[in-house]
Amino acid sequence: MNDLALAMEVMERVLELNIGIAQAQNDEAFRLFGTLHPLKIIRFPSDSEHNGWVVPRDWVVRSATIRSRGKVLFDGAGHPMAVAGYSTSFKGTLTKEELAPHIFTRPDQPDAYPFHCIYNYRPWVQHWGFCVPHNEYTTWPEGPYEIDLETEYRPGSMAVAQIHHPGELADTVVFNAHTCHPCQANDDLSGVIAILLLFRKLQRRKTRFSYRAVLGPEHLGTVFYLRDLSEHERKNIKGGIFVEMVGSSGPLVLQQSFHGDSFVDLMAEHVLRQAQPDLKIGAFRTIVGNDETVWEAPGIEIPCISISRWPYPQYHTSADNMEIISGERLLEAVGVLEAMVDILETDRTIERRFTGLVALSNPAYNLYVERPDPVVAKTLSESDLKLGALQDRLPRYFDGRHTIFQIAHQFGIPFAGEHGLRRYLERFAEKGLVRLEPLQTLDIYAEPRGCAS
Repeated sequence: MNDLALAMEVMERVLELNIGIAQAQNDEAFRLFGTLHPLKIIRFPSDSEHNGWVVPRDWVVRSATIRSRGKVLFDGAGHPMAVAGYSTSFKGTLTKEELAPHIFTRPDQPDAYPFHCIYNYRPWVQHWGFCVPHNEYTTWPEGPYEIDLETEYRPGSMAVAQIHHPGELADTVVFNAHTCHPCQANDDLSGVIAILLLFRKLQRRKTRFSYRAVLGPEHLGTVFYLRDLSEHERKNIKGGIFVEMVGSSGPLVLQQSFHGDSFVDLMAEHVLRQAQPDLKIGAFRTIVGNDETVWEAPGIEIPCISISRWPYPQYHTSADNMEIISGERLLEAVGVLEAMVDILETDRTIERRFTGLVALSNPAYNLYVERPDPVVAKTLSESDLKLGALQDRLPRYFDGRHTIFQIAHQFGIPFAGEHGLRRYLERFAEKGLVRLEPLQTLDIYAEPRGCAS
């Protein structure tokens, strides 16, 4: 079975589980994830608290019926999303007007269960409710309604999975996705699977830098994970990428980090624009909100971008199922993540080994890129034109401080590929004109440089 087929099988099986923040069936979900890549599981007991965040207890629905005149209209025990998250028990008879505030529907997805998760993160609030397909709710009689909702809160734990792929250097990039949405394939099972597929690829190669995956409940998982991470380990994490909703149709979208100019911002934009010239980019927290706020929180301040296919109509409903997941789209997202890793692994600083102007057209070098000529007809690609326009300035960047990627991104030239800047400068190295040095730290991307565009 190939990697994608195995991944799709894992997705289908996890979708059958009643997962959440501290649900008992999370263990089975993480076991299934572990068939794609070995995981280190870190546990945080229920009722643990940090900065006001509280790990909830394992929440179990024992019975959840709504009757009218003895007839069962709705049985919420039949689907993991049919009872509003962390509802308390309630028994009583209500009018339709009294029941209405406790019924949640999505008229725009009328045959689906909506996902009510607000109180999953507020276990101190007493509330109850039912999540009902809108078309079903509209058929209900006027009432009265007999409610029999019995739930139980049991001591449990929140699981967070970690993968650490060590490189030659401790500088680390983290990939993050959440694991707490039951019966939803795109949000964010697709992000989890994309990261696991990426790390299946990474485990087959030696890398210069280190890479880490953190898979856990939205916000809470990352909050407690970072709480217990040593300051040394935290400082080694130089950038983060939150991956979600990447398996459905629609283009990939980039949400920037807090400052918007980190190396993960620039590399994601560079890679994504190769396939999507009209790439949509939004500032921090203007497209979709997730754990980037945790990574970017005061005192932590790790630049974190988000890559998604937001929006999509089935969001936060049971219609977010395997029918909207495309293996091709999922692999496209994995390819973007891998291309970013490839830039980090193959980027180099450039040190000049000559003085003065070099005749690049001389057969001894054969490095000249043809320019337009009003007299001589030439067939030049867009890449030729961009590289040709840059070549007279390019040697000034051979100062040991600039990297190939920085120059490529600044001037809109592809980094990789046969016609990319990396291959062009490798030819300079082959002629002894420059020395290309592997990066010693990811901090080089934050250092000021002298040459202007």
